[in-house]
Amino acid sequence: MARKSKWSPEDRKKLLKMVGDGVSEQEIREKLAFKNKAMTSVEFAQQLKMAMVESGKIKQETTSVKQAAKPEVYKVTSTGRLTVTDFGDKTGAKAGAKFTLEKPRGRSKAWRLVPVD
Repeated sequence: MARKSKWSPEDRKKLLKMVGDGVSEQEIREKLAFKNKAMTSVEFAQQLKMAMVESGKIKQETTSVKQAAKPEVYKVTSTGRLTVTDFGDKTGAKAGAKFTLEKPRGRSKAWRLVPVD
């Protein structure tokens, strides 16, 4: 559960302004003391980041949900030929180019399609 911050948004605005004015971190930590106890360097970093997010200087990403890439489906004909309709687009191969199929090496299970010179 998140704790309530000791420093208010106004304090964070002051902190960001002081950082922008070039005031040293130690001075800022002492000026923004909470109950006569100086701010720690970790708290300083957290409050500075929160201030930058609040002011819009940096954007805080929400959880990035990556869309799963939809696998392209290719069919093998009854004669054993593989139909790859977008092969030229994906590989840049020209019409009439020749390839050989190599077996997987080592622990790999991936077959390799290698151009023939």
